[in-house]
Amino acid sequence: MIGKNINGYEIIGFRGKGSFGTVYKCQKENRTYAIKIFTIDYVLSEFAKGQNNRVTGEIEALKKVHSDYVAGYIDDGSFWDNGWEYIYVVMDFVEGQDLETVMNNRKIETDEAMKIFGQILDGIESIHAQKLIHRDLKPANIYLLDNGDIKILDFGLSKLIDYTSITNTGDQLGTPLYMSPEQISDSKNIDYRSDYYAMGVILFQLLTENTPYGAIRSREELYYKIKAEPPISIRFFIPTINNNIDNLIMALLQKENYKRPNSIQDIKTYIEQENETTKMPAKSFSPSFYVRLYDDKSVLKQFYEDGYTVENVIFPINYQDRQKNLLKFIKSSDINIIIDPATMRLAYDTYADVKGLKMLPYAPKDFGRLQLEDLENYEDKKEYIRKVVDEQLKHGVKTVVAPFHTSNNSTVVKIKMDINENWFSLDVKLLEETKAYLDSINFEGKLVGGFCIKADILTDRKEREYFLNVLSGLHCDMYWIYVDSINENSNVSQLYNYATALLDLQKSTNKPVIAGRIGTFGLILLAFGLYAFESGVSRFESFYEELYKDASDKPYRMPVRYYIPELMKTISVERKNPIRIEQLLHSEVGQDITCHCQYCEGMEPMLLMNDLRTKKHFLYRRNEEIQLLRKMSTMEERVAYMKGRIENAMEYYKSLKPIFIDDDSKYLKTWSEVIEKLQERMKEC
Repeated sequence: MIGKNINGYEIIGFRGKGSFGTVYKCQKENRTYAIKIFTIDYVLSEFAKGQNNRVTGEIEALKKVHSDYVAGYIDDGSFWDNGWEYIYVVMDFVEGQDLETVMNNRKIETDEAMKIFGQILDGIESIHAQKLIHRDLKPANIYLLDNGDIKILDFGLSKLIDYTSITNTGDQLGTPLYMSPEQISDSKNIDYRSDYYAMGVILFQLLTENTPYGAIRSREELYYKIKAEPPISIRFFIPTINNNIDNLIMALLQKENYKRPNSIQDIKTYIEQENETTKMPAKSFSPSFYVRLYDDKSVLKQFYEDGYTVENVIFPINYQDRQKNLLKFIKSSDINIIIDPATMRLAYDTYADVKGLKMLPYAPKDFGRLQLEDLENYEDKKEYIRKVVDEQLKHGVKTVVAPFHTSNNSTVVKIKMDINENWFSLDVKLLEETKAYLDSINFEGKLVGGFCIKADILTDRKEREYFLNVLSGLHCDMYWIYVDSINENSNVSQLYNYATALLDLQKSTNKPVIAGRIGTFGLILLAFGLYAFESGVSRFESFYEELYKDASDKPYRMPVRYYIPELMKTISVERKNPIRIEQLLHSEVGQDITCHCQYCEGMEPMLLMNDLRTKKHFLYRRNEEIQLLRKMSTMEERVAYMKGRIENAMEYYKSLKPIFIDDDSKYLKTWSEVIEKLQERMKEC
């Protein structure tokens, strides 16, 4: 064909060949165009229908497509060559590179990707407005011009011809990766929403340089995944992706076309409602303490009657029926309350042995444990979130906790995704969806993002960076972090990386961070600027996953625990044989470590072992510690104070042999080393 003149169009170069036509570069009157040529055999049956045939109708529609982002129609006609009749369509000639080539040669940044996608939307909207379907939308058919704009090519008549030609062959039309499930199953019966599916794949590629289905070994495997398997979450590649963009891709890649957006405007709405991450102004956080409650109604009531108060409490929602009076007292008092939705416990089959858990509206109804597969579908996620949030809101709370779960099972120490979704990535998605739900009901309170991970995750540099990268980009007002088995037996590496992770998260976001279920080490975190930590009333001072695997009440049948601030420790004492307390109080340093608060002054050791008394003593002394830290205006002053307390505690331990052995005070040496490392780090920063 090179050199041939077709009705005034001189063929000057070859551009490409498709299944049913060939594209050439041509010139007419010193202007350059693209001409696509087809043999008449493929559309003869359509022309035989007269003026009402689809080919003529499609050409007429093609003439009406006007968009800055679509290669425009110029002309059409037919000609004979060597005894064969051909149809041709002349279109704008586009200079530039196709997106497939561009993506192979360089990374497309997010802003550019969204600009390109926005122009694709406008171009496709103009095509769909004329009742045309592209049918083979892909990066190779989208050209990026030198000025940064795009042009969509290869649509309209060419695809109709391709479409009519497969009536008898049964072949699928389109490039496999970009084909919708219905296009694979029945190419003849598709509509504009099949183009939407292709746009979802293209947007995924523009943002991630990857495909939504990972590595594919065969066309059959790809077809199966497109039709049957959910795509990889884009959060695997971009953990901090805006939630609306995540939702848009999920919507575009729905298996059923009726679940996809119904119009280009619907698609644009996702983008227009994109929530920008708003940073709070830099500020210091006043040291705070959250009391985790369990059957403590009498404790709080008497503590208040004695003229004292509690600022913050965490109330597990599975106690809402069992401890109605405690909940009523909290709600009637000026106490900041966070309700623990107890979603962590639902992933363990032992939840079914706890009445308050199995009665929750979002607990699995078949007594099977909650699994990732139960929340695989978008609708299931939304329903789960709605139930979790509404159960908290019925108590009139001003702070809502998004559902969260233990990120791993007992053997896996990993949160960074490979291919499959995990609990951590699911919790990220649930948090963003909780934000969307709260916005939809005009909730004006605060949203807490809860996360639970293993301590060893934070000692792995890549995992720790992933943890911080993900959480720092989330749309919540504060964070609540549980780390498995952070306690007095934790080593320097675990505690140092735990402390730096929480402090870095708070610093990078300017949002308060609560350290969940941590004992007196929490005071050290407060000294370095962390907002708050949580523990029970003289118990539940650490979190460990095994607690949720024990179906018995053993974890709650604890010995009496008595807090000795001078030792920075809560010690266990047998209820009926408080000899340890007697030995401590009658030791060489007994007078120094004897508590003179109103709950302990003058009390015999046996009387000190009363549960109510030890708990009120704990609250009094913990409040005292928090208030003292608040009076210190600088981090340096607070840290020096904590170092002094540790040094004094070490001296006390030396004087308390053989009541305590050397290993009993090992935690103090660990804490001291952690403080030194944290101070060095602060100087470097």
